[in-house]
Amino acid sequence: MESNELIRQYLLGMASDEQVHELEGRLRSDEQLQDEFLLQAELDAHLRQEAQSGFADGNQPVADTHVRTITPSSNNSTRVQTMNRVLFVIAVVALIAVFSQAIPFREHKHEFITITSLSGPVEWTGDGGRVTEHLAVGARLPGGTMELLGPDSWINFEFQDQSTVTLTGLSEVTITAQQDRASKQQKALHLKHGHLSASVRPQPSGYPMLVHTPSAELKVLGTQFDVETVLEATRLTVNEGRVHLKRLADGKEVDVPARQSVTASLEDGNGMSPSERKTPVTVWKSNLRADVVRGKWTSDLWMLGAQLKRAVASGEMTEAAALIAYKKSANFDDTAGSVWALPSAHGALVVLSLRPSARQPVLLTEHARVRVRGRVYSRTALRVGLSAYRHDGGFAGKYSARVETEEFTGADNEFEIDLPLSCFRDENNPAGSPVGNELVDWWCVTETSSAKVEITSVELTDTPEQDKP
Repeated sequence: MESNELIRQYLLGMASDEQVHELEGRLRSDEQLQDEFLLQAELDAHLRQEAQSGFADGNQPVADTHVRTITPSSNNSTRVQTMNRVLFVIAVVALIAVFSQAIPFREHKHEFITITSLSGPVEWTGDGGRVTEHLAVGARLPGGTMELLGPDSWINFEFQDQSTVTLTGLSEVTITAQQDRASKQQKALHLKHGHLSASVRPQPSGYPMLVHTPSAELKVLGTQFDVETVLEATRLTVNEGRVHLKRLADGKEVDVPARQSVTASLEDGNGMSPSERKTPVTVWKSNLRADVVRGKWTSDLWMLGAQLKRAVASGEMTEAAALIAYKKSANFDDTAGSVWALPSAHGALVVLSLRPSARQPVLLTEHARVRVRGRVYSRTALRVGLSAYRHDGGFAGKYSARVETEEFTGADNEFEIDLPLSCFRDENNPAGSPVGNELVDWWCVTETSSAKVEITSVELTDTPEQDKP
């Protein structure tokens, strides 16, 4: 039975015990239905009062199949109606009181976050599924979902208690807040994927900020922390204070203090002890297979197999010769390969995260250089970019450099780009520099989504120009 019909049956006193139980169950979990119940109850009470006033004046009530005809001259009947009305109001108040006890929090539907800065394409899905891509600094928003659509995108927003959150790169988070009867608010962030950094003011006792990821749940009382999550793993780094983490795979819990980090994985059921922050290094080489966040990983052995199949199909090789060639190249090392750019709304894109391959923080120095090797099968410019966080935690900026087509050199579509860190600029802060910050991810994107680009190597070196061989 539909909810409105259940309410009507209940108010008319015609609902069965099963229907009353069903209505109570729906009311406990549906705030919109609670509002509708109160509205209909008030309307019903008003109609009953009007009917009673009419009877007292000696007027004949309007015929209604749902209203009992009561003889005006019967004082007993009037007293019964009054008593029924009092009992009805008491029942409504008691029922709503039960709902209030059963639902200690109500969703905060008013605007409770304010955008303080942003860059790049960001999409907001608000109440009722309404989508907008036109967010601006100063905009106040209620609960909803924020999705960053470009590798160079970032956004910073602030809660009413001045706790701040920064979302960067290809990230998506749903933001909610619930408020109890004492007006205490509990914030919740549901990070589906990507990078999130937060500086959280001390929260009311018993009302921690919650951060949910596919593999972990974080409880935050007041601290500064950074978190990165993909589908199967969450990496938490606490810079100030303490964060409580629970791994969803087995329910194991751990407190992570300042200057320590921990990884919670759905696939790894081993120990989950926080580790102290290690001394930064200044060089890094990507393990493409492990690091790829956006792009299609293809092993060299798979590519060889595809080439041999084409050679057999064209008659250039026999099947026996192809099998011999394949077996000679086969080995247990499947880390050799490349990442192909995938089309996106902003160009063909590859994104690599440092989290899987970098065992220590990677510091960007004055002499740092970014070296990229690959193959390009289209005449297209590339934009190579870096995301950086501050040494003591928190987002530092997005830096990128444009590489024109004529800079691609080499035979067989191969190219090598060697860029000093001084080439990388922050479009929002042209005077800013990535030097002294830590590298958290790398990306490249073409001007058109149809461009074909294959990345075979990405590394960071720390060799001054005059010392290069």
